[in-house]
Amino acid sequence: MTRILLTFTGFHDPFGDTAVEGDQQTGPILTIVSERSFDYIYLFSTPTVAQRSSDTKDVICARHPGVEVTILDVPLKDPTNHLGILRQIRKHFRKISKAHDDPAYAIAISSGTPHMHACWVLLAASGEIPATILQSIPPKFVPEGKSLVREIDLMQSDFPHITQRISDDHSEENQDERITAACHAAGIIGEDPGFLDVLREASIIAEYGEHVLLLGETGTGKEHFAKFIHHLSPRSTKPLVPVNCSAIPEKLVESQLFGHKKGAFTGALANQEGHFARAHGGILFLDEIGDLPADAQAKLLRAVEQGEIEPVGGNKAVKVDVQVVAATHRDLRAMVSEGTFREDLYQRFGSTIRIPALRQRKADISRLAMHLLEKWNARHKKQCRLSTNALEELGRYEWPGNVRELRNLIHQSAMHCGATVIKPSGLKFDRYSRPDNIGCLPEPAEGFELTQFLDEAREQLVQRALEKSKGVKATAARLLGWSPQALGQYLKRSASDKQK
Repeated sequence: MTRILLTFTGFHDPFGDTAVEGDQQTGPILTIVSERSFDYIYLFSTPTVAQRSSDTKDVICARHPGVEVTILDVPLKDPTNHLGILRQIRKHFRKISKAHDDPAYAIAISSGTPHMHACWVLLAASGEIPATILQSIPPKFVPEGKSLVREIDLMQSDFPHITQRISDDHSEENQDERITAACHAAGIIGEDPGFLDVLREASIIAEYGEHVLLLGETGTGKEHFAKFIHHLSPRSTKPLVPVNCSAIPEKLVESQLFGHKKGAFTGALANQEGHFARAHGGILFLDEIGDLPADAQAKLLRAVEQGEIEPVGGNKAVKVDVQVVAATHRDLRAMVSEGTFREDLYQRFGSTIRIPALRQRKADISRLAMHLLEKWNARHKKQCRLSTNALEELGRYEWPGNVRELRNLIHQSAMHCGATVIKPSGLKFDRYSRPDNIGCLPEPAEGFELTQFLDEAREQLVQRALEKSKGVKATAARLLGWSPQALGQYLKRSASDKQK
């Protein structure tokens, strides 16, 4: 068990302003630490008490060298803002809870503002932060020899019962704030209207803890969506365990997913827990679930349906509490029809999210490209940028490899950029898929007519532009880089030529 103390720092820490028998009076935090043992102490520090937080840490470390003390910055201009306090506590607690196994939390409510105390109590009473509430008591109120620390039992009948809501506020404004925060945490960039609709759908599904199936082409960012769902899930304080099913050797799939017992097979020298056990209480992300062999699918069905796993070589089922987020680029419906994927397993995923391909969210290509280049610049201390023409070239490309291909292209282009500006000629498209791939052109030979070939290619491109624009000529002209007048003249001339 890991004993953890959470507390704001106040103006009476580390010592009070009055003296007791010639010594400084111990502040609230030091009082609690002197009577209770902790392995970790987190000091939530607003700008006005930054020095006091540092002093408190120094004193604790000097008096209790075995305790690890961490100061957490809480950039609140108004320490009486309940909503701001709640958001800061939640932000830090998500990280704290992921850093410790088997934690036992205690919250000190004697330091900081009354508004901070109220927020601590609400979070503890609702169960959002499962912690014991501790209060330090001034010596004048305590008989000599008695404890200066009081434990507050919020479960007593005198206290009102407080339940935690799945979402603090279901208003559209707050939902958008939550989506923005989750996108930032998961590394998702996108403002295309269709893409935002998918994010909103995923945010709603995330609240209910159902098993989820993510569908999308390779490179669309399915693992990022799993992180997005985890961030918004009630399981966000528990682990997200990613597993690439296609990378596991077929003979080891069941062992890695469900664990094994010592001696279960050659090389099993000790008991080993599997990914399901490691994800207990949290989310297991199974990427490329369509690559699982039939035997593993049957065991996975039992784990998903009954919450039970049986390690290889074991003879006893083990209960697990795991939400499964699965992903694949395959057509699982077709695989069900072919008999290569179990229909009952497919049906266990009650929610399905289809992640759009990058070519379906053209509005995001420039934004993503610049974001990826900024990250590359920061990592390598460079100042590369994309020219306007280069951004236009990226927008015209179809991106068969999606965001992953865009990231690779940006990295390669930046590496080979001799100056600070990446121009269209400096974009390192894959030579087998770049838009101007000359391998798609016919080989010049006797009897070849260049003019005829260009006329036919121009006609095909015009027809494709009209199809994509659903017959809207102004839009089609823009796709071709023509003026509406030029397109109109071409169509009129083409129709006249065909009548001859």
